[in-house]
Amino acid sequence: MKVLKSATSVSAAVVLAAMALAPAGFAKDKSADQAPVAWGMQSGNTGCVIFKESEEMTSDMVNGAMQSFTVKQLEVVEQQNAKLPHKKYSETADDLDALQKLSVADQLKYVKIPKKYTPAQLQQAEAMCKGDSAGQ
Repeated sequence: MKVLKSATSVSAAVVLAAMALAPAGFAKDKSADQAPVAWGMQSGNTGCVIFKESEEMTSDMVNGAMQSFTVKQLEVVEQQNAKLPHKKYSETADDLDALQKLSVADQLKYVKIPKKYTPAQLQQAEAMCKGDSAGQ
């Protein structure tokens, strides 16, 4: 049992050392290599909306204590032959369902890019909107 305890301690120490030596933000910022993602009407669409991922901090009273939490959102970057009623949508089941219904009703394709997108990622998203097979 004592051998198992020390082996666990050594492996935990190795993991902690590796995390300390890893570049800052290594695990957090994967947006540079993240490809755009399309959903909604994939064919026969008449318009397209490019969203970027974003976050908003919100506070609320829960069980008598103030708690803060992050709400993931989709923020409109560009609209091609489309006009959405809002500039931001929460990534909740209700909002995503409403966007999907709007996609079908208005024949819209949606493309999502990272929060910190590169010009190349935006160009790839625009090509996906035009139906270009680049990036799909």
